[in-house]
Amino acid sequence: PGPCLGDQKPHPKRIDMQDFINQFSRLSKTPEEQALLSAALNALDEKYRLAHKMARETGTAEIVQQLVGRIFRAYRGFTTLRGQRILDIACGSNTSKAPTDSPFFKGESSVNTSDGYSALFEPWFCRLLLELGAHPVGVDIGDLTGEAFEYYTADLGQPGALDFLPDQSFDAVQDSRLFGSPEFTRQFPDPQERRKIAAEIWRQARRVLKPGGIVIHSDAAVLLR
Repeated sequence: PGPCLGDQKPHPKRIDMQDFINQFSRLSKTPEEQALLSAALNALDEKYRLAHKMARETGTAEIVQQLVGRIFRAYRGFTTLRGQRILDIACGSNTSKAPTDSPFFKGESSVNTSDGYSALFEPWFCRLLLELGAHPVGVDIGDLTGEAFEYYTADLGQPGALDFLPDQSFDAVQDSRLFGSPEFTRQFPDPQERRKIAAEIWRQARRVLKPGGIVIHSDAAVLLR
């Protein structure tokens, strides 16, 4: 006899990339803007199987939507990104697993992989910026081998971890999701310790920004409020 229906794992719902891209039509003020964003998102699908990962793991689509929105709000579009040197602190990596005990994690994932691997913490922001014509620089403790953007390995929980970056060397900066990442929350369970780290990251972010530079988003600044 064949397997019972209850023994079968449900297949992830297929994601249509064009439908996903169409969600951002209101952010594209010109045909050039629309074509640039469309090409960038399609490139993420072709190179990193974005549609497959969005279908497999709830939350991946929301993360990409959030990142696109942040870029639009910061730059009022996408064509103005060309040549911008942008630092992404805790950019994500290809080694993170889905957090199960993080006090900051809000259940964005329904991981069904046997090893618990999560696409949520892949470096989507740097990948997207690169496809939009910017010069992203990612910093993370995880493995970024093979990524096309400029990246560095650093333990962001240590004071001075970003001292190697020159003063006033970036047009924009963001730190996002460090304080909810599974590795970080396991390493630093004490809220006061996390606040100290947040203060250091916020200091470094302001140091490396050029005069008039843009803070796209900062979890560190939010944590310090």
